[in-house]
Amino acid sequence: MVFRDMMRDRVTLVKTDGTVVREKIQAQVSPGQIITFDADLPLEPGDHFLRSLPSGLVEDYVVDDPNFMTGIHGIPSSFQSKVRRSREAAAPPHQVIQRITNHFHGDNSRVTFGTDNSVNIVNQLQPLAVAQLVEQIKPHVGSLPEPQRTEILVPLKLLEDEIRSCSPEPSKLQVALQSILTIAESAAGNLVAAGIQSMITKLL
Repeated sequence: MVFRDMMRDRVTLVKTDGTVVREKIQAQVSPGQIITFDADLPLEPGDHFLRSLPSGLVEDYVVDDPNFMTGIHGIPSSFQSKVRRSREAAAPPHQVIQRITNHFHGDNSRVTFGTDNSVNIVNQLQPLAVAQLVEQIKPHVGSLPEPQRTEILVPLKLLEDEIRSCSPEPSKLQVALQSILTIAESAAGNLVAAGIQSMITKLL
């Protein structure tokens, strides 16, 4: 049997700042340990593995020791990570990720994808912040399920057009952002959608 065939669980790696590194990682989850043959993961102590449950809730496991094991005699390299369940109860994906970012950044926080060069504006809608938000979302649209993947393109285009205008209207920006938020909320269980929800909620 191929070793990966034994990996029946699917987990998502999330950094301590809320960055979603990779989804649908093949893994084996057991009490105190998560094993995966994705040996190229940038896994560090304090990172989080999230496992989606059939109920739509997500379990949060904190990595205490990545425990990388070099392959030998036909057994591929792997992480046999020592983990512990978060003290927080299982929750919807966007709540779990928001808890991670709040713990790292405090209340003025957001979920980021990749390098975070955004400006975090609280209680004030700024065109620059919206433009940077759009640039953060666009590379990850392909990870959304249908029909949300197609539906989100329209309000994203509206935001881009409004931002490029001489004087962007905050009311139009807010309507488009609210539309994106509604679309993301309809993609229950998708972690990219959860990240989009968190970012927009902080911006509005």
